[in-house]
Parts: sequence; C-alpha cells; structure tokens
Amino acid sequence: MKKFKYLLIMFVALSVSISCSNDDNDSDKNDLVGTWGITEVADGLEYELTVIFNANLSGSLIVSVTFEGETVNENSSFTYSTKGDQLTMVIDGETNVSTYSVSGNKLTITEDGESVVFTRQ
Repeated sequence: MKKFKYLLIMFVALSVSISCSNDDNDSDKNDLVGTWGITEVADGLEYELTVIFNANLSGSLIVSVTFEGETVNENSSFTYSTKGDQLTMVIDGETNVSTYSVSGNKLTITEDGESVVFTRQ
C-alpha cells in the first residue's frame, strides 16, 4: 500500500504540472471547452486523467490510479485562461503555464518539452 500511495502522489504531481497552463484569448478557449481524457498502462499501473474545461474558465481535473487491484481517485478544481497558444491553469493556488493545440478531437499540452495528447470524450 505504501508503494501505491507513493506512485499516486508522483502521478498527481506529474499530471498537475503537465496539464496546467495560461491563456487569455477568448477565441482559443472555445476550442478547449469540453471533456478530454487519456488512459495509460505501464508496469501494472493504470491511470486515467480527465480534464474538463468549462466555458466560464473553470474546470476539473480527475485522476484515477489503479495498482494491484486498488483504485484511488483524486479530484481538483482549477481556473484557466488562454492567450495565443499559451494555456494557464491555477490549481490549488499553483499557476502552471504550458502551450497547447487542438486538432480535431486531439488536445496536445506541452510543458518543458514534454507533450501529452488527450482525446475529446
């Protein structure tokens, strides 16, 4: 169980840093509105990350991690803004800025050279 909690904490920290961004452009934010998700499985660890962007510039981050048959869920609320290709998210008082692009049903968020691709749900 200790190992599971450690993995969950690491995953949540990584997810928050990857999924955060800043953007103040009204035309860009409309592309984001909706529910986006990604599911990954590696070394017996399965995680689902769902990001919901609301039209009122608020959102939800839902993380579900399953390891050795145990599932832990974590929910966080955030605010966001866009400006050009910059996405800014404020989660639990922490501001994260990244770049993003939407192409069809794919949302790509890039921070520090690392990209995560979400699919519209």
